[in-house]
Amino acid sequence: MNRLSLGVQSADDRMLRLLGRPHSFAQAEGAVAGLRQGGIENISLDLIYGLPDQDLSRWRKNLAAAVELNPEHLSCYGLKAEPGTPLYARRDALPGDEAQAEMYLETVDFLEGRGWRQYEISNFAREGSASRHNLKYWTLGEYAGFGPGAHSDLGDVRYAYVKDLAAYCSGVEHQGDILSENERIPIRERDVEYIMLGLRITRGISRQEFEYKFRLPFGPVQAVLERFEKSGHVVLRGGRWHLTPEGFLISNCIIGQALEALA
Repeated sequence: MNRLSLGVQSADDRMLRLLGRPHSFAQAEGAVAGLRQGGIENISLDLIYGLPDQDLSRWRKNLAAAVELNPEHLSCYGLKAEPGTPLYARRDALPGDEAQAEMYLETVDFLEGRGWRQYEISNFAREGSASRHNLKYWTLGEYAGFGPGAHSDLGDVRYAYVKDLAAYCSGVEHQGDILSENERIPIRERDVEYIMLGLRITRGISRQEFEYKFRLPFGPVQAVLERFEKSGHVVLRGGRWHLTPEGFLISNCIIGQALEALA
């Protein structure tokens, strides 16, 4: 094991209490120091923006505090209050869409100006520290999981083991069925995943790569991307199409239209 991720979420203790988190920021600082002392050289921190009564200045202070801890990787997520949660009852105090968008764009500028490169909608890394685990999913790489509840995607088959420990052990011992899911993924679903997941990352998607993999015309998708290129939401660089930070803000819209064109 060479990497640990900590759910710090905020440098503001009041916000942590609002989120129902049992730790303080001082404890998060102590945890990072302890990991460094223990020889861990690859640390990722999770942060949340768009918290109740949070403005751009307060969010910037959170980013600065996280940067002071000098992690190799940062994940920054916009808060989405789900119905039925305590925060949903306080949704009137949450920053609006425009305020959240400002915080997002500030995150990109602030971190990239200090050495953390954005490589996915919500993820930033020092050189060589992007999450290989997550990139497996986003680039349609194969992966194998082991043990109860583990998921795998190998040889165009996506499968999962049962979550129940006793059932899993019994199945292994008696050569019974230990799968809870088992599905062969047709190529016409992989092309959708290529577009949907590829536009989440700054590496983007390529016409040449798409047509080689799926033997389908990329033209309809490219027509959508060219429209958003004119508005500054998409760029073509080195033969690859990818979203700009402004494009990531409306990624669901862009990806939705690209998939409609593909269909």
